[in-house]
Amino acid sequence: MASEDALDKVKEVSEGVRETARTVRQRLEEGQPPGQAVAFLRDVVRDAPLPSLLVAFMLGCLIARR
Repeated sequence: MASEDALDKVKEVSEGVRETARTVRQRLEEGQPPGQAVAFLRDVVRDAPLPSLLVAFMLGCLIARR
């Protein structure tokens, strides 16, 4: 019985965290005008995360070698 209560509480807290993250993300997106470099980069990374990671890794290697 106690484990069911704990599981329900974890689900409730988890949903609260998800909703908070969703709200924060929406507020941040509303506050940034479109077309800025950061907004463009964020959109590219969301659309293609693995190629973006590869590019970041390669740039890091180039910078580290210098």
